[in-house]
Amino acid sequence: MKRSTYVRRTKIVATIGPACDDPKILAEMIRAGMDVARLNLSHGDLDTHRERFRRLREISREVGTEIGIMLDTCGPEVRLTHLSQPLRLNPGDQFVLTTHPDGSSHQGGVSWDGIFSMIEPGHLLWVDDGNIVLRCVEQRADELITETVVGGILKNRKKISSPTVTWPLDILTDTDRTSLSMGIAEGMDFVAASFVRSAEDVVEIRKFFELNHSDAFIISKIENRAGVENLAEILAVSDGVMVARGDLGVELPPERVPWLQKDIIGQANELGIPVVTATQMLESMTHAPRPTRAEVSDVAHAIWDGSDSVMLSAETASGQYPVESVQMMAKIAEDADNRRGFLTPRTFSVLRVGDAVSRASAEMAESLGARAILTATATGYTARMVSRSRPSVPIIAISTQERVMRRLKLTWGVFPIISDDTEHSDDMVNKAIEAAVEYGHVADGDLVVLTAGVPAGIPGTTNMVRVETISSPVLVGTGLGYGEPVTGVICFQPQDAESLPNDPYVAVVRDYDSDAKEFFSRAKAIIAERSGRTSDVAVAAVTLGIPAIVGVEGAIERLHNNQIVTIDPVRGVIYKGRVKI
Repeated sequence: MKRSTYVRRTKIVATIGPACDDPKILAEMIRAGMDVARLNLSHGDLDTHRERFRRLREISREVGTEIGIMLDTCGPEVRLTHLSQPLRLNPGDQFVLTTHPDGSSHQGGVSWDGIFSMIEPGHLLWVDDGNIVLRCVEQRADELITETVVGGILKNRKKISSPTVTWPLDILTDTDRTSLSMGIAEGMDFVAASFVRSAEDVVEIRKFFELNHSDAFIISKIENRAGVENLAEILAVSDGVMVARGDLGVELPPERVPWLQKDIIGQANELGIPVVTATQMLESMTHAPRPTRAEVSDVAHAIWDGSDSVMLSAETASGQYPVESVQMMAKIAEDADNRRGFLTPRTFSVLRVGDAVSRASAEMAESLGARAILTATATGYTARMVSRSRPSVPIIAISTQERVMRRLKLTWGVFPIISDDTEHSDDMVNKAIEAAVEYGHVADGDLVVLTAGVPAGIPGTTNMVRVETISSPVLVGTGLGYGEPVTGVICFQPQDAESLPNDPYVAVVRDYDSDAKEFFSRAKAIIAERSGRTSDVAVAAVTLGIPAIVGVEGAIERLHNNQIVTIDPVRGVIYKGRVKI
């Protein structure tokens, strides 16, 4: 099996739409690096979303790569309705919002009638993320007469917001509830909750999920003033967060977005919950085959800020280059991930044993030069806690549940794989290693740091960290208890000293005799069939200060000249080949 290289740690979320409905394009997007597919409930009907959901599951199985699926809610938003065709508005033009649009060109409806009592003369309305700005000049019971301040092409179903008014709508619309019920039935992995204003909004969604027997992750989108003001309480009850920069830069001054992005990411990193940075990341690729240099820089800096995932919206949903957009995002992420010196440094509080063990595993992997961190996880929590330390090696998360595996697709540096269930800690360790080897993540000779909970299979009990070498011992004996691990070439005792190799070797003997003195003196380690810590061969090794393993049955028959082995003189284990211990 081809060995993994783990170049990219940052995950990619791609929005699904008409531009990528073709199964071949979806398959190419998965191969290019799409980790999570996003279905935007603000566009398209229920049947379309259900069809896309099922198509994604089917294609991911065909490709052989599991992906997560995220449903993005409409949320408490107001949209323009009943606009028969796109309309150009120039500054000074009048436009009427009404409950009874008659189809005239400068008139449209709204999705929520409450707007007519909340907007007063002088209030501004932002349409299409602020691309068009209207000022209310007259308020009536069922109409708002507005004047165009900033013109543009007005299109149906564009969002309407106000910098001074928060719409008092439920966090889930009726459409959201219907769509999420479909998502629950199909097995969705995440919901991106739009326009979250407080912890109560998240709790309301959680109640809906519990009533419908779902434990899908809630990713709270921070995109309004209330969300920013209540950020800490929102994060405390969320499973993840999205920096939704589009609406955030409309409802708040755009110059605040860069530092708000850093602040939101930093607080999410502290809690160890995944954070997605979104909106206009490669916007120009909607119509162009290459991004602007500013967009490339934006993606890289979002990663260095601490983003777990970066998201594509119109680029893949309606753009001309959906596959190329994913490919470009993957290239940028790969390069950014390999420049660890630019990562924003973080310090984390340790609130529980699992947090300390997770951080220790990352530090051990760094200092020991391990190939990977293996974590056996029931819920994904341990893998996320390890991830927040941004270790230099990949995190291989082994779970018995596919839903846990798919949810980890949003977390930085985590490569989830499925494994069989176990009842005992040793079995769990062995299963984790076997699964990692089978998938090509690690190989013989690799050193890994393994963290898990004991007893096995109980969520929230991460309390064990150990170092393992991925190799099956060739032979086992009794180590004399001192000396560093040694790798060398096997040498059997020759007939005369002149035949000894010039370079130090691993000497193999049955026992010690008078002719073995010079043979031993040139050795870097000794393997002997004779047992006993007080045997002549053991005494000779101690006297010469040479690491040794005694009592190795079958050493003469099972080893051969010029064979490379690694010995652990403390544990008394002999490995084939070069093994890091």
